[in-house]
Amino acid sequence: MKQSDQVECPVCGMRVGRHDREISYRQMNFAFCSEQCRARFLAHPHLYVGYPGQAAPKQNGQVALKRRRLHLQQPLSTEGEVLVGEMLRGLMGIDAVTVSGDTIEITYDLLQVSLEELESAITAAGTRLGEGWPERLRRALIHASEESEIEAREATPPHHYLP
Repeated sequence: MKQSDQVECPVCGMRVGRHDREISYRQMNFAFCSEQCRARFLAHPHLYVGYPGQAAPKQNGQVALKRRRLHLQQPLSTEGEVLVGEMLRGLMGIDAVTVSGDTIEITYDLLQVSLEELESAITAAGTRLGEGWPERLRRALIHASEESEIEAREATPPHHYLP
């Protein structure tokens, strides 16, 4: 494919064919590297294209890294660790994944991957593992989401406060 036949995916920046997963939005045509990027764009187009006279966060080079730490009720096997890690790393927008025993740490760009997509990848890994893992992994993700929200609501101590 010639360079002139390629455009940039507005979500992740990957070079793609001009008509790959193409959509028209506000009389502009966009092509996407994956269904994940296409769905992300359709859910929140103004994160990527902004408004007339106002650039979008993605156009300004912004990233929105989020980190989640999931605690499992029982540790994964070595094979389970590898599988969960591979499934998560297969998503666009994943910055880092560490899977070790009863802990999964994920760092991802909210502009490229959603919590729903994380849940889908984790559930798919759990389904392949069997033995109740889909529900265990999903519960860990839900618990991590609640913990993140609770921590965000905590009062922050004054700078001079010493515990």
